[in-house]
Amino acid sequence: MLPTWLLAPVLLAAALCGAARAQALEILTAEIAPLAFSKDGKVTGFCVEMVAEIQRRLGDRSPMRLMPWARAYLMAQSGANVVLVCPKRTTERERQFQWVGPLLVSQTNFYARRGAGIHLGSVNDAKALSGVMAPRAFYSYSYLQQAGFANLEAVNNSATMLAMLLAGRHPLMALDQEQLPALLEQAGVAADAVELAYPIFSIGSYLTFPLSTDPALVLRWQRTLERMKRDGAYDAIARRWLGTAAK
Repeated sequence: MLPTWLLAPVLLAAALCGAARAQALEILTAEIAPLAFSKDGKVTGFCVEMVAEIQRRLGDRSPMRLMPWARAYLMAQSGANVVLVCPKRTTERERQFQWVGPLLVSQTNFYARRGAGIHLGSVNDAKALSGVMAPRAFYSYSYLQQAGFANLEAVNNSATMLAMLLAGRHPLMALDQEQLPALLEQAGVAADAVELAYPIFSIGSYLTFPLSTDPALVLRWQRTLERMKRDGAYDAIARRWLGTAAK
């Protein structure tokens, strides 16, 4: 048996290794171009590059994976040691996570097929239409549901939603302004195939950490992001992906 003076360092090292394992994070994101998407077998995009730069500065090597948003969000809600990339910070999500950001302030709008003759004077005017689409796992669906939209139509993803809009299946869709150009390009349709029907709200996109994560670690991520905003790295990434400095 090892003497106490030799055993103590071994036990301390084991405890530190166990703590490191407990703090190991998995970073998850979803296919939402230009914020995060797969290209040539790699995950890339505005939010992905922002996270990668924070990791580089902190010396963090946590892996990042792309998966369906509903699955990633469920994992984060279940208490897994998961960082979500660019979820919207809503009232109902506020107490579920620790937050770092914002990485971006997005504008969510109602869009209609160009030439459909839809003219809205307020968000509530959309309640009178035959159907308003939003992806069922997205914050926009929850927001409109809570706002009393009885005509809300859940769809699986943004690409399906756009196809249904262009086919005339439903007159309106809710989507982030930043996602629209990439979505139209992926669908192979003209950039003016849809038009703004009415702005709904603006909302911040953040990173979420589990409540169990050491707050000091979360603070280091937040302070690193703030330094990037001061030293120009943040704006450089925003211009590369969004064509302008992000808010």
